Amino acid sequence: MLEHALRPDPGHRTLADVLARNLPARADERAVVILDREGREVDEATYGELDRRVRALAALLQQVVAPGERALVMTPTGVDFLVGFFACAYAGVIGVPVPPPEAGAKQLARLRSIVKDAAPAAILTTTEIAESEVAGELGAAQLVVISEVDPDLAELWTDPGATGEQVAFLQYTSGSTAEPKGAMITHANVAANLAAVWHLAHVEPDHPLRVVSWLPLFHDMGLLQPLLTFYTGGQVALIPPMEFLLRPAVWLEAMSHYRGEFSCAPNFAYDVCATKLTDRQRADLDLSSWRAAVNGAEPVRYDTLERFAAAFAPAGFPESAITPAYGLAEGMVYVSGSREPSDPRYVDLDVLELEKSGRLVDAASGGRRIVACGRVPSNLDVRIVDPATGEPSEEDRPGEVRIAGASISAGYWQRPEATEAKFGGGWLRTGDLGFRRDGHLFVLGRLDDMIIVDGRNHYPQDVELTVGESHPLLDPSRCAAFAYDEDGQTRLGILAETQRGAPVDDPAAVAEVIRHAVAAEHQLGAAAVHVLKPGGLPRTTSGKVQRAKSRALHEAGTLPTW
Repeated sequence: MLEHALRPDPGHRTLADVLARNLPARADERAVVILDREGREVDEATYGELDRRVRALAALLQQVVAPGERALVMTPTGVDFLVGFFACAYAGVIGVPVPPPEAGAKQLARLRSIVKDAAPAAILTTTEIAESEVAGELGAAQLVVISEVDPDLAELWTDPGATGEQVAFLQYTSGSTAEPKGAMITHANVAANLAAVWHLAHVEPDHPLRVVSWLPLFHDMGLLQPLLTFYTGGQVALIPPMEFLLRPAVWLEAMSHYRGEFSCAPNFAYDVCATKLTDRQRADLDLSSWRAAVNGAEPVRYDTLERFAAAFAPAGFPESAITPAYGLAEGMVYVSGSREPSDPRYVDLDVLELEKSGRLVDAASGGRRIVACGRVPSNLDVRIVDPATGEPSEEDRPGEVRIAGASISAGYWQRPEATEAKFGGGWLRTGDLGFRRDGHLFVLGRLDDMIIVDGRNHYPQDVELTVGESHPLLDPSRCAAFAYDEDGQTRLGILAETQRGAPVDDPAAVAEVIRHAVAAEHQLGAAAVHVLKPGGLPRTTSGKVQRAKSRALHEAGTLPTW
């Protein structure tokens, strides 16, 4: 079903057009500013400066990398990343945004996997990374230090004549259920997805959008935000992720200072700001300019939305800006989120009946509150199907979310079997459970994460919500619930991470509180409960819980418990 009309800009044919079309009219206008944790500006670039640096690096790439080969873009958040990413598009090279190796041991293992899969001919990076020991482990690719490229090379650049059907970049999946795979995002995918997000942003044509983001640029939702900014000819303020994590107030201070209109973040970030910012930090904020506060990349909690809206209403934050959304790397990023003022924000479901029969039954009061993830744009189509047969699901029965349309990836790089399994038949099999109601998409969780105990289906997100709220020492956003086999029986396992700085004198007592809460709320007995030290819960680069890995660590007995 097509929900609303789109008016994609015909001038945006390729990824390169997203940046280049702002010239020469906006050449002297600031395109990007980089902030530290205190909100101080540490770097910036105008559209003209950015374009010149991009063309110079693209000219160099055209000398050392053949069209269609891959180039890793491996830098921290900053202007260099944008230069490297767009230079690939300008050169006709397939860009591969990846995390910098200093992100930690887990990220380094993921990076090695990506390098093996993508087989890059070049790595676009910084001096520090190029001179590090890690660089020697990444194969024989040509190392190019972005900041050292002579801007005068821009005069040697030639247009590669890219078409919409060609692959623009590889967006590697977050690896929540398996090793990362490179979704092939074409130039046409980019144009279609940005047209849809532009509609989501609630702005008029030719309105330069003001965006603030702290998400990592190698992640799909992080990359989206500068792309959308340049698509509209606006300005983006970028904050390195660690700066936000160390001082969350910087995100909202930047929204206030730069009159930010659009920003995306996972649910936990909104929760942190609502619960951790002090009265003094909130006092000087003016969030009245915020048009779309997009919440995605992990389960959206209704209580979080309520807390955030109430906490920042005195700062002028408009409740109408709250925008729960759904997306995935295989769809470039955005699938649903747009809503009208009168649209429903949630539905209440009878959880026990849903778990018992698999049917949607409205609850008179209480129950599980499912947040609406918005309408689907007209250049996409969504179906809810029986995951076993592929046939449309019966009324009031959730099914697998499947998607087709203009922004859906062409498949996985060099993975024909995985591509056929995921994209075969013209529909992307998301592996997510959901349903449609009143024109909105509702997402219940991952199909392969379903917990089936004693013949009843339990959604892990429900159990995790109960666990996170059961004890004040626990971090509500860092819990995992999973099923495992023991003595021929299916058992429930739980991992619960404690908050940073919280002393845990009696982890057994915390575990007992968790067991009682889960038994009371879900009529489930937890056979294994592990109370973890901060940072111990396996998560993807986008913050998603890795339940399969949690189960593997439980079975291996290698969890960092108290």
